[in-house]
Amino acid sequence: MSIEKYKWLNDIYIDINFKNLPHGIIINGPSGIGKNILANKICESIIINPSENSSRDHMSLIHNNSHPDMYVLDKDKLGVNDISRRKESKNWDDEKGFRDVISFLNLTPSIAKNKVALIHNADLMTNEAQNALLKSLEEPASFSYIIMTTNRPRSLNQTIYSRCQLINIKNLSPEGVNNWLSNEGITEYTAMDFPSFATPFNILEDIQNNNQNSYKDFVILIDKFTSNKVDQVQVLKDLNDIDIGFIEKINYLIEFLKILLKSRLTGSGLSGTYKEFNKTNFNKLKISNIIDELNNLRFDFYSVSSINETHVMNYFLSQLKISIKQ
Repeated sequence: MSIEKYKWLNDIYIDINFKNLPHGIIINGPSGIGKNILANKICESIIINPSENSSRDHMSLIHNNSHPDMYVLDKDKLGVNDISRRKESKNWDDEKGFRDVISFLNLTPSIAKNKVALIHNADLMTNEAQNALLKSLEEPASFSYIIMTTNRPRSLNQTIYSRCQLINIKNLSPEGVNNWLSNEGITEYTAMDFPSFATPFNILEDIQNNNQNSYKDFVILIDKFTSNKVDQVQVLKDLNDIDIGFIEKINYLIEFLKILLKSRLTGSGLSGTYKEFNKTNFNKLKISNIIDELNNLRFDFYSVSSINETHVMNYFLSQLKISIKQ
């Protein structure tokens, strides 16, 4: 997948100084912004010397995830054994060593000048795993590099950040989204059809899965609920029928409330899907407090073992009913 196709990623890539590259890099950005594309391109540049005749062979091995000097860690949970496995472990690979990051990086390169470990979703590392990674970041071998991707800012320990270069990928502007859609041959939708936090690849996935109207459907349901056209039991059932996860529902609700609040603070009218809410009365402080609660919930979601979605949605729907009157 050529990075040149994605201007917002290519602009970041061409600014990277590979002659003075730190041994630890964190690439942060929302899901669907293209972190993996940028991370893979950086890994390729660390491993491949374009002047060598073998560069094509290196590229083929990387694309097949079989390059002996590149280790990719991509799991839903990252524990200490993923970073530093005990020597008595039987999980030994003749080319990559123990199947953990540190054991891999401690081996000298096999066929390239450098070695690189790519850790996807590094924000899912436990504290023990992060502590285990610190030594490799504090005292890296001259040939070893660690590239990490995170979906959430400030999600790692400060000691990790202090030893890495941080690359933040910001979401595209509405104009950027529209250009992206046009380049992908999509003309029937624009940025206005999606929430402001929607990222290019998530938008594309929604369109491909016929979920492009999920946010509009969500706002319409909230309108029906606050105008007493459906009761709370029914709106909960209808929300569950929208094909989105719990955090996405929280994100949708925050987006909706921010737009509602902004319209009142700026004195501007609402249009499109939101136009019915021009008729509503609400307490701006209450709406602001609900947004704060939702943001806190979103943060806590990643640090607690389980959250009862029905209970949470019931609570916030009740708060909306109290706060928004039509």
